[in-house]
Amino acid sequence: MHSNDNEEHWTDHAICRGADPDLFFPIGYSAEVLREQERAAKQICGNCPVQVDCLTWALRVGEPDGIWGGTTPEERRYLRRTSEAPARRPLPVIVVRGDASTSEHASAA
Repeated sequence: MHSNDNEEHWTDHAICRGADPDLFFPIGYSAEVLREQERAAKQICGNCPVQVDCLTWALRVGEPDGIWGGTTPEERRYLRRTSEAPARRPLPVIVVRGDASTSEHASAA
């Protein structure tokens, strides 16, 4: 095996890896509950060594949900509208099971 086969990805260093995923995808009926979850998630992001990589990825792929790189979906929509946002690219096709065609996965992306 070549050393490149085992290259680390930025997500390997994300401190949210051990956190409750629900924290980063707030759902609730009360705006205050949502704001508190958002604050808690952003606090974790603020201490993360790969926050910039996370935000860059979310902007590049147009991630529509959750807290990524310390930003909400609304904040990312604003950033994507600015001239400094990286160009949006589609996610790569990832085949999870060999029984589905590639075109089915591409249309779901």
